[in-house]
Amino acid sequence: MPLEGLKGRKALVTGAASGIGDAVSRKLTREGVEVFATDIHAAPGLIVADLTDADDVELLSSRVSQIDFLINVAGGPAAPTRGNTLPPIPGAISLEDLKEKDWHSVIAANLTTAFLVCREFAPRMKARKFGRIVNFASIAARRGSDRVGVHYAAAKGGVIALTKTLALELGPHGITVNAIAPGFIKTTRIEAAGWGDATAAFIDSLPLKRAGKPDDIAGVVAMLCSEAGGYVSGATIDVNGGWYFGP
Repeated sequence: MPLEGLKGRKALVTGAASGIGDAVSRKLTREGVEVFATDIHAAPGLIVADLTDADDVELLSSRVSQIDFLINVAGGPAAPTRGNTLPPIPGAISLEDLKEKDWHSVIAANLTTAFLVCREFAPRMKARKFGRIVNFASIAARRGSDRVGVHYAAAKGGVIALTKTLALELGPHGITVNAIAPGFIKTTRIEAAGWGDATAAFIDSLPLKRAGKPDDIAGVVAMLCSEAGGYVSGATIDVNGGWYFGP
């Protein structure tokens, strides 16, 4: 049954070349939303943009018509560049081994991207007195992580704070702003990094007894954009199979 309030709307989905971003794009399209998809990595039907670059974000906005939904999926523990759009996902990085360059690049890929895109598109939503913004945090920001490194966890913690503050600022203009904090989601890139082969003991420790799928996340995004999510704002939604139920 289609969700109310989606058909005929327009959305921008970042980080849409694969994985969760691709699943979100497909889900919204199935619900009758016109989707503009962007990524630093070229793929069919995508607008290529480096969202850590304010000039690229401004150029993106000139190519995308008025949007109702902004879905900031772009980010991850590996920071892409124009020369290396699909860098390998690193293993655990300890504090003393973390280089400043990597700190800055991961903060930029996860937090600066969300800031720049929100700054560019929120004024248009304010003018229309309507909008839905969904940012992507991580379970790493909710409980910490010894797998992805302090830079990634800190960046995603910043996304949560950004989301709460924008909810306060933009709420009077009819705009909801929420974050999703995925847990272990089995994507092609995660599998390629060797993280997709989670141990049976880990999977069994999850209350739902299975790894997450990108579609599990896409369904929550669609709900937040629909009329069903119209009174939800400033929230961080944990989608992790019961791994973490934070306060």
